[in-house]
Amino acid sequence: MFRNFIAWLDSYISGKEPAVVLRVAVVLMAVVGVVGVLFDDPGIQVSAIVGVAVLGVSGLSILLADRYRLQVGHDTHRQLLARYCDFVIDNKMVPLVSIETWHQKVYVQANGDVREVAMIKAVALRDEVHFLRFHLGSDWDQPEEHRRNVTIRARGVGVDGIIGPQWNVTNTWLSDAKLKSIVHFRSPVRRGEEVRLEMVRIWPAKCQPMMRHGVPEDFFVRTTELLRIRQFEYQVILPLGFDVAHKPIGFTEPDEHTSIDLYTDTEGRRVVVCRASRLPTRHSVGMRLELV
Repeated sequence: MFRNFIAWLDSYISGKEPAVVLRVAVVLMAVVGVVGVLFDDPGIQVSAIVGVAVLGVSGLSILLADRYRLQVGHDTHRQLLARYCDFVIDNKMVPLVSIETWHQKVYVQANGDVREVAMIKAVALRDEVHFLRFHLGSDWDQPEEHRRNVTIRARGVGVDGIIGPQWNVTNTWLSDAKLKSIVHFRSPVRRGEEVRLEMVRIWPAKCQPMMRHGVPEDFFVRTTELLRIRQFEYQVILPLGFDVAHKPIGFTEPDEHTSIDLYTDTEGRRVVVCRASRLPTRHSVGMRLELV
């Protein structure tokens, strides 16, 4: 009879999802535990304890295997989506949007953690624009523990400045230091229409070499044939008690369209601001900072 039950159980769970198999394991653990309590026999009790332990380990193994399977599937779908979005953008050499203004603030913590807030206003240049693609990077290769904790959130912003619901964002790591982020609009933006969005990025240890080891770090934006920027402002806000020296990237001061300012805000923090307009294509503009 027991042999027939085992054969039936194996036939039942072999075609089921991991969640069903796990529920069966939990039920069996409960049954084995009850048997061990009801019978006052040392042999049965030891067998019950061993059975519960084996079923517990089996259940944990099922959970871990299923999590790995889901993660692999998620990574595959994310990479495929990024590839198709790249094809849509790169197969037609016409920019998706013209970025009218880009205001970005980078809040650097003493341990190198970074919080970035970018406010972007853009106008659609194609018949329909469904997403925007951004390439982000760090000056050093990020360990896995840092990369998996990088979060990017994007929301639409109304003309009145009210923040809207969160949009979907697809992130794909191109290398240990390079991240591709695709922001998907809730509905397509038509040619000539304006879109405003807020992007908030939390990046652990992004500026760790600069903050802990005094290594210079570059803060810049690069235009391409598909990414045009009319007006750009990039602020780096340092923690209290820190100061920096700066050097221009992509221009020589004085410049008619680009400048760098350094000041102290109302909270006593040092702030470096790079402002630029009429940025040419295929050009990097920004600043290199080093603690002093």
